[in-house]
Amino acid sequence: MSEFVQAPEQDVVVSCRVRLARNYEDLPFSAKQTRECASEVIDRASTAIGQSQEGNAYQLLRMSELEEDMRRKLVEHYLISYDLLKFWQRSAALISSGETVSVMLNEEDHLRIQGLMPGLQIERAAELAFSADDVLGAKYAFAFDPQWGYLTSCPTNVGTGMRASAMLHLPALSTSGQMGAVLQAVSKLGLTVRGLYGEGSEALGHLYQLSNQVTLGRSEEDVIRSLVAATEQIVGHERAVREHTEKKDMLSLQDTLLRSWGVAQNARLMSAKELMRRYSDIRYAASMGYLHAPLRGLDKLMMDLQPGSLGVYSGKLIGEREGEILRAKLLGEKLRELVTD
Repeated sequence: MSEFVQAPEQDVVVSCRVRLARNYEDLPFSAKQTRECASEVIDRASTAIGQSQEGNAYQLLRMSELEEDMRRKLVEHYLISYDLLKFWQRSAALISSGETVSVMLNEEDHLRIQGLMPGLQIERAAELAFSADDVLGAKYAFAFDPQWGYLTSCPTNVGTGMRASAMLHLPALSTSGQMGAVLQAVSKLGLTVRGLYGEGSEALGHLYQLSNQVTLGRSEEDVIRSLVAATEQIVGHERAVREHTEKKDMLSLQDTLLRSWGVAQNARLMSAKELMRRYSDIRYAASMGYLHAPLRGLDKLMMDLQPGSLGVYSGKLIGEREGEILRAKLLGEKLRELVTD
């Protein structure tokens, strides 16, 4: 399992992302964008990336040329947003081979540049995003005001245009009823907590996105520093509750978590919603040492078994029942490969 190297704070922090919103100053923003302008955005960005040192590592994906399942898979792997799919006829994405950089084209803004890393590596994710930002803005200037900063379609992104986030697995805080206190605390720091796929989505599998709310009047360094500090505090709190729960009744905790391992190995049907419950328990068990499995491998398996990803795997459109059968089969097979005892 050497391909799944442990990342910092991986037991709680699944991944992190830094996203930059940018618009070319000489083109109309998305709200007034024509098909020709949208095409120009794609041409500029793909040419800039293609001429860079790492150009060969990127793939341009036009949403209009992809099957629906492939578009959904990109969302499920956090490479694009659901919002990008609203504009599928004119939107595209540039994705690096290692899937550590993704540039969404013609979403709410001309460019949404993302740096993506496993575990708590927000600074590294920021480096990746800003490096791509330099390449993409080298020839054509971005809309920028000396007083307000980067200009964006949504006023909440004006300023740095940066959203930094950490995806957290918080089963102990969730089941102990302490998430309310966490939400209150982070809101006072100018941070917010969202569900699995961002704003408006559910926190399935006890997965939560912690991100900054404010982009105006704060530097990028300040935002990253505060997010890292808040994430570290939540990580400590989650670990403390896990430890307390284990000390209180380890046998009961093991029984609860390992039942999901047993079900996942033997199920014949598995809905997407049940998958998230079982994944959360198995990941929790692995992080406590009750199972020996790479956490990044479990995270990838969770994404690979989402509806769109399953459709891409099967190579055809599959119905809900067929998907539940295939998901159960693959879950059992892949877990037996990942879990060593």
